[in-house]
Amino acid sequence: MDNVFVRPAMDGKRVPGKVEIHQNGLRYQSPLQQLQRVDILFSNVKHLFFQPCQHELVVIIHVHLKDPILIGKKKTKDVQFYREATDISFDETGNRKRKYRYGDEEEFEQEQEERRRRADLDRQFKAFAEKIAEAGKNDNVDVDVPFRELGFNGVPFRSNVFCQPSTDCLVQLTEPPFMVITLDDIEIAHLERVQFGLKNFDMVFVFKDFHRPPYHINTIPVESLENVKEWLDSVNITFSEGPLNLNWPTIMKTVQADTHQFFVDGGWSFLATESDEEGSDQESEESAFEMSDSEMAASEESSEDDSEFDSNASDDDDEQSDGEDWDELEAKAARKDREGGNRSEDDEAPKKKKRKQ
Repeated sequence: MDNVFVRPAMDGKRVPGKVEIHQNGLRYQSPLQQLQRVDILFSNVKHLFFQPCQHELVVIIHVHLKDPILIGKKKTKDVQFYREATDISFDETGNRKRKYRYGDEEEFEQEQEERRRRADLDRQFKAFAEKIAEAGKNDNVDVDVPFRELGFNGVPFRSNVFCQPSTDCLVQLTEPPFMVITLDDIEIAHLERVQFGLKNFDMVFVFKDFHRPPYHINTIPVESLENVKEWLDSVNITFSEGPLNLNWPTIMKTVQADTHQFFVDGGWSFLATESDEEGSDQESEESAFEMSDSEMAASEESSEDDSEFDSNASDDDDEQSDGEDWDELEAKAARKDREGGNRSEDDEAPKKKKRKQ
């Protein structure tokens, strides 16, 4: 493929060169000098990316290497072949006189031509990337394409760039220095400065190789927080969050000093503990105004005892009241019997008197 630029740039004048696919790798050849060339073996390719020029100024084929190679006087693990998507004849100087000379139809035709040119560039580079993957299939070289809809802004180095997840990586391929993070290399992700009122948060990747420094992506807009969490969950990366920035050099020294003891003591669970401390005060205040389970159980038992006591007392009262009524009835019956007996004697007395008469 001709008319292709390479990054990192080679020494000398910036001119486009040619990329060739060979049996065991790729070769980029500069037209200026035969000695200016870049050779990449398929066996040294870790990731191969194709990034289309949609929403971008360049169309890219990016190669991430297992071991660094020397380009000019610089060692690098990332080699990129690209072509600018904008037309050279297109006026980008902001010359208003030239801009206003165009009519609406001519501007529409220019836009249509721009779309056709970008689509053609994407087809060419995508087809070439697939040819590279086909030639390197014995070395497990596959084409990976970033998912722009899952992307988010952040600062991995000094400038704010657009980071995009792909099938196997999280990448930033548009501006050097490039970022390629292999998802399988990540041990855990921690989201820092996640608290109400802040507009940004930071993300830290801890790698399975504990001797490798953690990777920071700073100043991510808080609007992207839920999308970042969903993406981490979808690729099965364990993550935690907290309100503060942690001292990662000290943490990694502790892990490296005695990794076994670190995990015996709970491992990365302290990250979740850090995030829970912020709400502990509020929880304690709420619990001070609420009854505990033991207190609730004790109150229920006492109420049951009181109810049993009340019911027994009422039963006793009923029995006592019933007993008094029964005695009264017996007394009344006895009095009636006595009164009846007296009346019968009085009735018999006059009869005897009459008989005597």
